[in-house]
Amino acid sequence: MSANRFMLEGPSYQDQFSEDEDEDVVRAIELSLQESKGKDIYIGNLEFHQNDEVEILAQVLEESTLSYAELSTSTEGSELKWWKLFKEFNPSVHTSKGTSWWRKSRKRCNTLVCDVCEEQISSEWLRCAYWGQTVCKKHISDGTPCCCACSRFKIGDVKYITLSDGRQLCPDCRYTAVMDPEDCKPLLDEVHRFFKGLNMKIRYYIPILLVDQEEIIRIHKKSILGSTIYEKFELDAVNYVSKSIQRGENVEVVKEVEQLPPGRKVRAVLLLYGFPKLAIGSTLAHELMHAWMRVQGYRGLALNIAEGLSQVMAHKWLEWQSFTGNDYMKGTSEKAQFLRNLKEFMKDGIERRYSEAYGHGFREAKWAVERYGLIYTLEHIARKGKLPE
Repeated sequence: MSANRFMLEGPSYQDQFSEDEDEDVVRAIELSLQESKGKDIYIGNLEFHQNDEVEILAQVLEESTLSYAELSTSTEGSELKWWKLFKEFNPSVHTSKGTSWWRKSRKRCNTLVCDVCEEQISSEWLRCAYWGQTVCKKHISDGTPCCCACSRFKIGDVKYITLSDGRQLCPDCRYTAVMDPEDCKPLLDEVHRFFKGLNMKIRYYIPILLVDQEEIIRIHKKSILGSTIYEKFELDAVNYVSKSIQRGENVEVVKEVEQLPPGRKVRAVLLLYGFPKLAIGSTLAHELMHAWMRVQGYRGLALNIAEGLSQVMAHKWLEWQSFTGNDYMKGTSEKAQFLRNLKEFMKDGIERRYSEAYGHGFREAKWAVERYGLIYTLEHIARKGKLPE
């Protein structure tokens, strides 16, 4: 079972033991199986090797059938809030199999405790295996802060930041958050170096503007992480974030108006402010790939090819961070480890998308790039209008 699987239904042990005895029995079975097979079995993470001796334990676990959210698409960008990247983070969306995000455990979980309210959980609950959180369903709608970037719920006295548009940010994500143009400039240079290293230098002036969620919705009528504004898009000006000011646990922004130049192939790239550098950089790589293809004359591409290639670039940029990431990602500190986990979390999200354009399109494009190389794949698309087979 993948360690990145988000929600797992709680084990339902028979009520023939006390709470302490339940825990002792599970631990005893774990130790017994380790001795008999000499393999590691991690009950705490709900990971088991599939063999006869663990079949009894496997029967009390049911791997979640939850899938990643199919996200709507548009010519201007991918429609999603970062914390809705997976269906597991969105209780109002149902999976393609028609099953609800929330599933009830069949029996009382004797020792399961909510990390948020520290109360014993007896019915519906959510387990984030990736971040190690287990919470009651009620915290989705009771106002408990949830980070818009990493989707972790607020625990204890940890102070979350409230952005100007109502989104909330945990301290770990705030540490590298891109809040205003001054934060964005070094990141933009870094993404340009990334493209240059792939022999895809962008020799075209493109305004990169940070905007809040209200402006994104005003322009696109929906919330998206980023968008590329082409020449035919009817938009004269953008209210962009020119400065952010944090007052206590709240962030206020100062906006200015940017007039977009008419008649240009790519008029601007918009990015939703307030996300960590990794998230903004990945989104920027995605959008600049759209811009690069438009400037190079790629027209009429199928949506799954255009979005698939852009997702490949976002994924490649995250991989590139493993080798060229700044010192803030290195070392053994908790912040460095969190950022490495966040990077893997976002890569996993790209890899497991189920939508036709962003999911299947990514996997087809990635296969072609890995087999034929990025440059040959792009040349083939320019000639044939499709991926090499």
